[in-house]
Amino acid sequence: WGPQGQQELWVSDMFGFAPEADMWWSETVGPEPLQGAAGVGANTWSKGVIAYGQNEPKWGPRHEGIHDFDSSGGHRRLSSQVPAVETRAVVPVPVQWPSLFEPDHVTCGPEETVAALTFFGMGAFVPVAGHAAGPSAAFSLEGLVELGMVRGLSWGASKLLVVTTSGKIASCPLVGSGAQKATCSQLPVPPLPSSFGAAPSTVIEVKTGAGWRAMAATGSRVALLELHFGEEGSHWREAGSVFLPEDAQVAAVDATHDRLLVTTADGAAHLWRLRSDGAAASEKASHVDMPTFGSRRTWQSACLLPNGKIMRLASTWQRSKGGASTLSSELLI
Repeated sequence: WGPQGQQELWVSDMFGFAPEADMWWSETVGPEPLQGAAGVGANTWSKGVIAYGQNEPKWGPRHEGIHDFDSSGGHRRLSSQVPAVETRAVVPVPVQWPSLFEPDHVTCGPEETVAALTFFGMGAFVPVAGHAAGPSAAFSLEGLVELGMVRGLSWGASKLLVVTTSGKIASCPLVGSGAQKATCSQLPVPPLPSSFGAAPSTVIEVKTGAGWRAMAATGSRVALLELHFGEEGSHWREAGSVFLPEDAQVAAVDATHDRLLVTTADGAAHLWRLRSDGAAASEKASHVDMPTFGSRRTWQSACLLPNGKIMRLASTWQRSKGGASTLSSELLI
């Protein structure tokens, strides 16, 4: 018996839908019927191999009718392996940055506000409305020097959460978007595993207050971590992974409680849905947002606005009126 009632056992249930498995549909030698479950006659080839609605002595007379899509191979279906790729033109958002400010990271907060941050903790809040931006407000995060440079950040409840190059995580309380200074302190959690080095990472607080989750890049893979509490204390353990194309170079990782956004060096934004347990709904991205003319810019970071749009941070060389080239940072949506 299966999830749809009693049905015959197809060879694909054991060997999968793959070109190299076609040979199993018809055999020239072997027990009758030579065409397996699709043939005429008793299904003899599966005897003693797998219990599928049959009273095989090895497995006992009865089996629980529990069917889970993911654990039974649903995550390997072909439809989940081909992400939808959308190529579109991105539009620069006019921003008046603070003087001498060159951000390296962005994170999106409530009310369509973007926080841009340098490696060393200098930042700016930018309110965004459609394709326009309001005046930016400069701020600084103190106390990060002792922990390391910024390698990723996220917007928590009334605070910025910063992952540093040492793996330590800082909490930086903010009093609204007009705050000019915040003193950061290390969260009472272990540093992220040293095996991830200083790769792009982010951390989020579970909505229910049950703990913390982190996402850290390693090559073309992004590990999904959860903070586990045991008898010997707390530690980070890997709860799953998502995968990008083998040649992809991860530039930044951003996440909310139900979305994971990974930006690569070519500007592509790879999007996954996260389940309530923190695992990804699929190993491959469900959607890829690719900007046109991406080679003209150095793509640094991206985040998801509350309305679902993607805000990107990039830098490009621009020629001033005097002929000199200057590096300019820009937000694009």
